[in-house]
Amino acid sequence: MTSDAAALMPWYDSLPGPATKRLVGLVEASWPEHGPYVERSFQGRSASELAMTEQLATLVERLHPGASAELIRGYRWMCEMVREEELEFRRSGRYRYSSFAEVNALVYQQRDCMADYMFGLLASSVLWANHTRSFVSYTERFLAQNTDRYRHLEVGPGHGLLLYMAAEDSRCASVTGLDISGESLAQTERALGRLGATKPARCLVGDIARPLDFTDRFDSVVLSEVCEHLEAPGAALANLRGVMAPGGRIFVNVPVNSPAIDHICLFRTPEEVVELVQSAGFEIEESSNAPATGYTEARARKFGAAISVCVIGRVGRG
Repeated sequence: MTSDAAALMPWYDSLPGPATKRLVGLVEASWPEHGPYVERSFQGRSASELAMTEQLATLVERLHPGASAELIRGYRWMCEMVREEELEFRRSGRYRYSSFAEVNALVYQQRDCMADYMFGLLASSVLWANHTRSFVSYTERFLAQNTDRYRHLEVGPGHGLLLYMAAEDSRCASVTGLDISGESLAQTERALGRLGATKPARCLVGDIARPLDFTDRFDSVVLSEVCEHLEAPGAALANLRGVMAPGGRIFVNVPVNSPAIDHICLFRTPEEVVELVQSAGFEIEESSNAPATGYTEARARKFGAAISVCVIGRVGRG
């Protein structure tokens, strides 16, 4: 970013590090109308959140060096898609689609669409305050509290950032990624290679809509931004509980009132997410709520705006 451009954004110098500044600068250069939103998203971030912001921006650069145009194009596509789905949601009071078959044909089987979506999600991990806060909850409240030598499973590892963070934890004994799509898992494996993961990951094809068959049991399970894509998330959680060790912990991240083209299961309050995890047989350890940029939690609840809900549950030992 030039000094003249930076002068137009006095908050730019307060960004946490060079990788964050480069990403914000790319957005400002190609989509200046989005600048006020980005500025709001950085207001009030804690020291932990700012540190996570820079860590995520650095990992995104490592994943896709030289792909700045693709990254910003995907991010803008995702923002505009969400805006369109938000209008439909406000009009109808529900998500546009309700079955996996519909979104599979419209989204998951469309290579170009999925490429833009993945780039958009990576950028949003840095630029959307609620996404960054969810990463902080994951690392500080979940991974850091796991037992030594924990066996880790993530369902739907996608871009690989969460799985990478577990793989780099010295207390983690093993990491496994599970997805219904072999192609998606191949992309995760490539991402872990680019990120330089020091611990190998086992990537398996499997469907959590059905009972799972594992010879081992997991101490740590992650289901992040997956439940809203499922027709029966409660059954999926129960199936995951069946492959967890006594005392094992699960991290569930679900956005409520968060329309997107491939979201089919609508949760309207954070309490619904907590009840979902509890009804699957987990003891609730804690939960936290991260409202979308520009909202306090109270205001987000009042107007039915998006909130990222992170719930940590535990399998009883008895």
